[in-house]
Amino acid sequence: MKFAVALFALCTLVNSTHAADQGSVFSEAMMTVAERSNYERTSTVQEVVDVVEALRRDTTLMHRETLLITDEGREVPLLVLADPPIHSPQQAEASGKPVIYIQGNIHGGEVEGKEASLIAMRDILYGDKLHLLENQILIFVPIYNADGNDDMSANSRPNQELSPVMTGVRTAHGYDLNRDGMVVEARETRALYEQVIRRWDPDLLVDLHTTNGTWHGYSLTYAPSYHTAGDAATSNYTSEVMLPAIQAVVKAKFDLDFGWYGGFDYRDWPPTELRTYHHAPRYITNNLGLRNRMAILSETFSHDRFYKRVHAANVFVEEILEYTNVNGYEIRRINRAADARVSSSMGTRDSNDENGVQFQMIARQEPLDLLSYNYIPFIADDGSTDFVRSAEIVTIEGVQNFNDFAPSLTARVPSAYIFSSAFTGLAAKLLEHGIWVETLEADSSFRGEVFDIQQIDKQNFVQNGHRNSSLRGKFQSVTRTYSRGDYIVSMNHRLANLIFYLLEPQSDDGLVYWNLFDDYLQAELQNNEIAEYPVFKVLR
Repeated sequence: MKFAVALFALCTLVNSTHAADQGSVFSEAMMTVAERSNYERTSTVQEVVDVVEALRRDTTLMHRETLLITDEGREVPLLVLADPPIHSPQQAEASGKPVIYIQGNIHGGEVEGKEASLIAMRDILYGDKLHLLENQILIFVPIYNADGNDDMSANSRPNQELSPVMTGVRTAHGYDLNRDGMVVEARETRALYEQVIRRWDPDLLVDLHTTNGTWHGYSLTYAPSYHTAGDAATSNYTSEVMLPAIQAVVKAKFDLDFGWYGGFDYRDWPPTELRTYHHAPRYITNNLGLRNRMAILSETFSHDRFYKRVHAANVFVEEILEYTNVNGYEIRRINRAADARVSSSMGTRDSNDENGVQFQMIARQEPLDLLSYNYIPFIADDGSTDFVRSAEIVTIEGVQNFNDFAPSLTARVPSAYIFSSAFTGLAAKLLEHGIWVETLEADSSFRGEVFDIQQIDKQNFVQNGHRNSSLRGKFQSVTRTYSRGDYIVSMNHRLANLIFYLLEPQSDDGLVYWNLFDDYLQAELQNNEIAEYPVFKVLR
């Protein structure tokens, strides 16, 4: 019956807002460049826009906005799919439906999510997936890093063995957009927060990548948002309920193996550990965990051929949306419960309550059976042991799965943070995250903590133009008086965990780490043995 209904929907105008091309199921203009070139090419920005416009032509179920105009003048489309049509966040909120955000191409050379997103939109609007708009509102940004995408060459992704021949570069003008979630410096990140995260407040973010790392045996690997200092409920639901369910369906329907993201060292064969990436909220998916929202990192396998990578990404996107179409209201309920829990707990916290500011990777309780290409050892001419990779995929049982994190350093959670009105740049940075910044209405005294800094340490590498900082020092209990007009940031807010991670002086990915206080602190330390961190913690 479902097949008959779907077929009927394709062949007739069953909905006045949805009309398939009368000559064929899909018109040529709706097909992606990857498909039309037999997967020898990937789309330019203009070619993505051309497909989007072809999809928009005969439907009212797609609303187009502009995410941003890039540094090089390219318009990045943002597409909202809904039935009935939705044109504003206010309409979305009034509908009560969960909002799901699919993002591709944050790294310009990782193009599979871009092509898979276009195919998914086509399947929804003109194929057999229209039902995916019954219980949710979908937002697609298929080509987030437009400038990086169009900076194409034959050598930008050599591990992909020229499949496709030409791809873009990872960065946007040398800047890695997936390391900008906390300091928010790139035009793209500011647009993401303003136009998507703060404006549409998606319940789930899916970030589509392609890994060029370990030769595992999966078609696609994934990870949840690592919540670290955030409320655990959203991440736990993603990792323990949603992703296992999708993994099982994908295996049953498509015979594709999806598994946990991570890497291992083949020189220690067979591997005993799989280790994921860094927990830091500079990564967009992890940042969502501090905002009480769910997120999924998707990584297709760069060593597969291009058509296989696009297929795996498309299967993942569409099966995620099948899941959220059924379970989206539960996802929304979990997120909103986390909002309420974080806001209310900040109003009742004891002055000795602590949260993590630095974290270490730990193994999950259950080991996994790891799929990997087999490695064959041999003795090299110099007497050392080396390995060659075979074409055989093997299962390695009982591998420790390092896909979790535990605090290695904690700090007391305040009821508020206060800083001088001179720090207007800090106030503006918090506002970019959607954090309320108020001013004192009268001179007032507060009991709390200051952090006395003895030394600023620097990383020995450069990241997005930064040599990141860490502070050595200790907290002191004091009473301070602040003046009318000074800034105060209350922790009685659903983003309290994000506020904490941004403003704590020893946070491993806070604003100190991203050098926002360097000039001030270095000047202070030139004249004094100890400098006081200029953000005061109010304790009860």
